Amino acid sequence: MTRQHLVAETGLSRATISAALTALAAEDRVRETADTRAGGRGRPSMLVHVNTSQVELVGIEIGRAHVAVAVADAGDAVIGQADRDIDARTGILARTEAALALLDGIVAAQGLDLTTVRGFAVGTPGPKFSGDGHRSLDLALARFTRDRAEVSAQLNARFGVPVLVENNTRYTALSETAQDSAGQNVAYLRVDEGVGGGVVVDGSLVSGSWGTAGELGHVCVDPTGPRCACGGRGCVELVASVPAVLAAAGCADVAELTHRLRTQDREAETAVQRAAQAAAQALAGVLAVLDVSLVLVGGRVARLPGFLARLEEVLRDLAPGWCTAELTVLPTQDDRTAGARGALVHARLTADSAAGTGSRARTTG
Repeated sequence: MTRQHLVAETGLSRATISAALTALAAEDRVRETADTRAGGRGRPSMLVHVNTSQVELVGIEIGRAHVAVAVADAGDAVIGQADRDIDARTGILARTEAALALLDGIVAAQGLDLTTVRGFAVGTPGPKFSGDGHRSLDLALARFTRDRAEVSAQLNARFGVPVLVENNTRYTALSETAQDSAGQNVAYLRVDEGVGGGVVVDGSLVSGSWGTAGELGHVCVDPTGPRCACGGRGCVELVASVPAVLAAAGCADVAELTHRLRTQDREAETAVQRAAQAAAQALAGVLAVLDVSLVLVGGRVARLPGFLARLEEVLRDLAPGWCTAELTVLPTQDDRTAGARGALVHARLTADSAAGTGSRARTTG
């Protein structure tokens, strides 16, 4: 926009706007070009643009089997994103290097400048439990904490800025919230190889003491059920994850399960109905405690025929009436770069904090 528009929009004086733009131009963060849209005679007005070749925010998702990167300019516009699959057996630091290679590819292809990065956030998987004893639980949490510290140190050493590390599913919740809801309290559930989620309240991600708040896959839905690797019992993940649903239906893969659902196979339908009911039971507790008005559901299980309809039916039956009066349940698009874009939202916090301005209420979609 023009300088005159900036004065009108901000309420600041012409002199203040001029001084601010001079300082930003000196850092090449903004540029001015002639406005030729109106035509006519006389000297054209000058339009102020954010320099879209300068990267201010970097968001990375390091998933269990894929990595994704998104970058944004000073105006919070996403100016580049990419993702790729990666071997799930790859170590966390090697996966980080793979994400950095993606970032370097974006920079080289688009001629971007990374020396201007002010905010950096990374999403990593939550603890991966492998047993049912306290020793296994302690080891998983210790590995989880160590992985995050190593990722943060690795990236901080390269870019010289503080690096936020959070759960990748929680960052997906932030991204989905930015796209589908402005200011609503949102619960996000992802039902896939594992079951995870995230909760956004008043636009802010709920993290918790361990950074695992919103771990809906490990809500107990059957007090007499089998022991889960997390140390709990009767967790949602034991019923609703892809492996659990396939085992219950007697199917080899999701393609076979989908086919059998379309032919109204009773065993397959029962497995999916049980999964939806377990997920709804966990969500009902979230609604009662946090009074969220929007539930977003994604993942391969969520896309199975009949799952989402059954989940919403059970959820509305179980949750208190005040929670469901204005409740909306929506499927997500399961964008592979959503976690990285959600990380951008959190990266803005580090940029603002470092600049001493506090958190801004903007979100990157």
